[in-house]
Amino acid sequence: MRVVDSTLALVGAFFLGQADAKATWYPCPIMTVARGVAASDDNPLVECADIQVPLCHPGVCTSTLQITVFVKRIPPQKLPPIGSKQQALWMLQGGPGESSSVAVYTMDHRGTGRSAPLSCAEDNIPYSPNTTLKCLTNIKTKYGAVAPAAFSVTSAASDLAYIITNEQSTNDVFVYGLSYGTYLVERLMHLAPEGVKGYILDSVQSEQFYITKDAPYYSNWDRDVGGTVDTFLSYCDNDKFCASKVGPKSKTYIQGLYARLDKKSATASSKCADVIRSMLPEYATNPSWLVNNFLYTMLRDYNKRNLIPAYLYRLNRCNAADQAVVANMVMILTNSTENLLMTTLDGFPKSLFNVSGTGNVSKVSTLTGEGRSNVVYKAIVLSEIWELPSPSAAQMTKWFESAMMGAMNPLEQRENVLDNCIYLGGKDTPCKNYAVAYDSGFTYARDAYWNKTAAIPAGASVLMFTGYLDPATPPKYAKDEYATMAGTTKKLIEFPYAPHVIVGQSPTDGGVDCGGAILASFLAAKGDVTLVKDACVANVLKMNFTTVLDSKFAAALFGTDVDVYGPGAAGPNPALEAPASGPTTAPGGANPSGPQSTASPIMTLPRLALGLLAIAASSSV
Repeated sequence: MRVVDSTLALVGAFFLGQADAKATWYPCPIMTVARGVAASDDNPLVECADIQVPLCHPGVCTSTLQITVFVKRIPPQKLPPIGSKQQALWMLQGGPGESSSVAVYTMDHRGTGRSAPLSCAEDNIPYSPNTTLKCLTNIKTKYGAVAPAAFSVTSAASDLAYIITNEQSTNDVFVYGLSYGTYLVERLMHLAPEGVKGYILDSVQSEQFYITKDAPYYSNWDRDVGGTVDTFLSYCDNDKFCASKVGPKSKTYIQGLYARLDKKSATASSKCADVIRSMLPEYATNPSWLVNNFLYTMLRDYNKRNLIPAYLYRLNRCNAADQAVVANMVMILTNSTENLLMTTLDGFPKSLFNVSGTGNVSKVSTLTGEGRSNVVYKAIVLSEIWELPSPSAAQMTKWFESAMMGAMNPLEQRENVLDNCIYLGGKDTPCKNYAVAYDSGFTYARDAYWNKTAAIPAGASVLMFTGYLDPATPPKYAKDEYATMAGTTKKLIEFPYAPHVIVGQSPTDGGVDCGGAILASFLAAKGDVTLVKDACVANVLKMNFTTVLDSKFAAALFGTDVDVYGPGAAGPNPALEAPASGPTTAPGGANPSGPQSTASPIMTLPRLALGLLAIAASSSV
């Protein structure tokens, strides 16, 4: 998953299928709770297990130690008829459809959550390099020098293969991965465990790290975001309402606005810049950087992204009410904490998750904190998905500014670079600028699977999803993965208006989630990609710049969820102050001016957490 904040705690895997009785299962709440919190009616019981696996799988590293990985399952309401295999069903919005024999399995990625968690003071604020150094030393003392490799991508994929082989040997298994989870599933494809009939890659992290053309390194994140921003702005420029507010050349509008914000003068916009400077003095020189970063948080969110033009409009006009909106932005950014613990079912019918014969929790699995692991995130990213030598700070700043809605804020990079140097053992160009007593670091050697696109295993097929408005895993990487993947039983489906993660975020006018419907079709077709029904793509809701989809966020930012543009005439067009640029165009022949729905497609499909990384399903024959 291309995620800047360290959310590898959210790495997970779903297996839709029925396991052999090899694990000891105990009742637990479907949604993880903090220690001391009892199960409730809106958080019904399912089943959990702690499965022992080798610290070092064969061929990865060498150790006699064992660890346990945490697995959770939603058992089927009833068993399939004798002689037939269990049916699999993807949970669409609003209910389970007609199937009643489905089991769902989820697993915490090793090193996160309740699977031998690795933690190094995730709240290391103010940042202290000595805290990280000491923590990594303690981890190596516990697990040995093999620790980095033991918590690698291949190790996590080997856990999946191990569980599929030992727990689901009688089933046809489908494995679904999203974001970073696609990289994990691709690694599973290299391992090719028997019994896996289909692989689904949603928002693809590709595997080829080219030297002569763009490669999917996290270090190059904002370079790639720029293309998605151009697509988004092309939709705005081709929309009559949006173009009337910040168009018809919205890109130059933003460029001019940022230039005005960073220029200390008596213009109206400088008053909004002064709000930022007074609340966050570190942005005195470049207040536009904060806005740039804030817009990225909106762009990546399906229900917030259509409010970007309204915010730009208010920032440009900058009257007294607009200055209050800027202050609200600062408060939202400084007070936000991403809660990874889900407390509601968000549309799952409770009857699905009743565990027959278990009226109380005998061994409730709880989670202290958010369960994320910066250690696992850094070890994997810096070992496999980060360009080395690292791009210079100047280059990354240029990418950030050019993107106009960037993720890697230059003011936050100094500590990140220092932390990277600790994990890399000082073996990177920027590390010479820091006086730190580096030890051997905490990364692992790239193995034989790195920089190699997995081939489709014999008897299996691959379904891929990509969205043109995905700022994390842009479509060009899904297309590259598809083109370089050996095998013919594959299908890539492109969604012109979808964000990062398609399933659950591709609603149609009819209220059906298109990505989920296609996934269900793939399972019903037993993995035969020629039978997949994808006609719904043409009916996915297009960009709607007039309907507020996230009322709570709109009220927090604008003080209202009705008139988000506010009263008063528009400010002077800042595009006149920026160098002219060519018109942006949407890729793939998308029609941004097509019909829109006024319905509010608030997502009800549950997501155990942002960045849930893999799902697998057992399909009936």
